[in-house]
Amino acid sequence: MTEQPKPVSVDDLGVRDRLNAGANGTIYLLRDYQLPATPGPLVFKEYKLRSMSVSLAGLQHLVAVRVGMAPQRRAAFDDLAVWPLRVVVDGDGAPAGVLMRLISDDFMQTIALPFGPPERIPREVQHLIFDPATARRSEIDVPADGDVRSRIAVCAQLAYAISLMHGADLVYGDLSARNILYRLHPTPSVLLVDCDAARVRGSAAVNKQQDSPDWDPPERVRGSSQLTDRYKLALFILRCLTPGRRSSVNRDWSIATPVLGSAGARLLRAALDGPPKDRPKARDWLFHLRERLGAPLVPPARPALPLPARKVVGTDGWRRDTDGTWIRVR
Repeated sequence: MTEQPKPVSVDDLGVRDRLNAGANGTIYLLRDYQLPATPGPLVFKEYKLRSMSVSLAGLQHLVAVRVGMAPQRRAAFDDLAVWPLRVVVDGDGAPAGVLMRLISDDFMQTIALPFGPPERIPREVQHLIFDPATARRSEIDVPADGDVRSRIAVCAQLAYAISLMHGADLVYGDLSARNILYRLHPTPSVLLVDCDAARVRGSAAVNKQQDSPDWDPPERVRGSSQLTDRYKLALFILRCLTPGRRSSVNRDWSIATPVLGSAGARLLRAALDGPPKDRPKARDWLFHLRERLGAPLVPPARPALPLPARKVVGTDGWRRDTDGTWIRVR
């Protein structure tokens, strides 16, 4: 049985560079602090405890789920989600925040603005849903017209990410256009953010889980579950594969039939129009989408060999602060 990692004392974090502050706390880059077998720069998300009630046990549970994964599964999970790595506690042993990785620059995008210099922003999956011509006017990287394969590949990676979460008995919660980043190069992939709002099934979320507008499931239940995750995954697949001006509110599964084929259309119909208990699992989508790509049903495992720990001298990375603003770290 994997030993649960101990919380880190805030006094042991060393030099911290304040990045930004929001309603729920402050984000710091840790210039010296490293975790074993966790290469790259770390961020300390310090909660503003007076404005939120944080469960130490809940945070520890999230951390322990990742640590308890088999090495290759954990490596795949880390490629797809920015997950809490350790709980940070104050001098009284109360939760002060969490340690997380910085977001890789691969998932950021330089856009052209009508006035002023170009701006660097996170490449959120909303750009795969809206009219591609609108994205191209801002020089956002979206698939070429007719490039259905890249879109299917992104959907398959999201299905893989959710399948890994559900296999670990987790509920993601707010699966929506703003909480998932994507890249097309060198290979299409996704990155789930705001993961400290996820929860272990059967326990309460550390931070409130909610439904973004136009992503709410039809049963309108209170709180999220793996069944609502399945609904939102199918909704993303529909909208990503049928982009356009009204796609962000579309729930008509039938228009994706030419792209998904009859078997995929049946999955989509079951997910969006069927009873919640009959919604296809994320792995059902993973198998179908990778079959459409002519790829192995399960993505190949990559070696779980961490790079040697190193002191962070200077790096480019991105982190969303506690009020939703994206910050570049240099």
